[in-house]
Amino acid sequence: MLSMGPVTRGQSIGLPAFFRIGSQNGSVRFRSHLMRPLDLSDPWNRSVLFLSVVAGAVGAYLTIFEGRDILLAVEAGGSAFLAWALCRELDPDRQAPAVAVAVFCAAWALLGMETAILPFAALLVVARILVGTTGRRPLPGDLLVVAVGATLVSLTPLGWVMGFGLAVAIYVDERMAEESNRVALLAALAAAVGSSVVTNLSDAFPRTMPTFRPLLISSMGLLALVAVLREPVDPVSFVDSRNKRFLRRDRLHAGRATAGILVVLGAIVSGEAALAIVPMGLVVATALVSTELERRKRV
Repeated sequence: MLSMGPVTRGQSIGLPAFFRIGSQNGSVRFRSHLMRPLDLSDPWNRSVLFLSVVAGAVGAYLTIFEGRDILLAVEAGGSAFLAWALCRELDPDRQAPAVAVAVFCAAWALLGMETAILPFAALLVVARILVGTTGRRPLPGDLLVVAVGATLVSLTPLGWVMGFGLAVAIYVDERMAEESNRVALLAALAAAVGSSVVTNLSDAFPRTMPTFRPLLISSMGLLALVAVLREPVDPVSFVDSRNKRFLRRDRLHAGRATAGILVVLGAIVSGEAALAIVPMGLVVATALVSTELERRKRV
């Protein structure tokens, strides 16, 4: 199921998606509070879907006729869409920056630079859980899927960082809600343990000290510091079309700070493959810059 991200400027986002199988009578319905359909009536959503398809088509052409990586189409189209979706989570009031960063990430993949689709998707889920853009707490089924996903994504050092980040997101969400939820705590524990076990069993961590990229790590560290220390302005996007509740600023801050921290940790542990973190870091940076520009307008 595609994700449309929160809607901007006083518009309300759609209700949670329902997944149905079987006939209408006696059908089984699978509910999710983390997923929602892509609203194709929105021109911004259509534009990013078109961009993702074009990027995928160019990637397929390069694979067939230029002998490039067989997964280039998935990497290019997926990077564009994930960049847009993550930016919409971290900067929910504005669409233009999200589309701009999607163009960059598509070009990044098509130029043959390092990408990491699964960790990118995990970071998107981390942001969605913490920011709470659907307006609802994750259901037990959501938590189960997230915990399983945290283990499946942890086949690389970067994947482990994002998988463990999912565990942290579940726990922080439970604490911020100020509601005791044993299922959430168990899911967080399962995600943390599962991701670590899978990383060790797959022998993902290098036996020797990885090759560090000082400039990249320093840049991502500075980005994380800004994300932690600089609070966002009050969001104006709604999270629920039924009662018009606004996004919470503390949750938006938590989502940005956590994303920044995960990005710098990913840059540290990834070694030579650390360039895969650049698209994710660029999304976080874009959200922060966009907020600072909005802050100046409001002064």
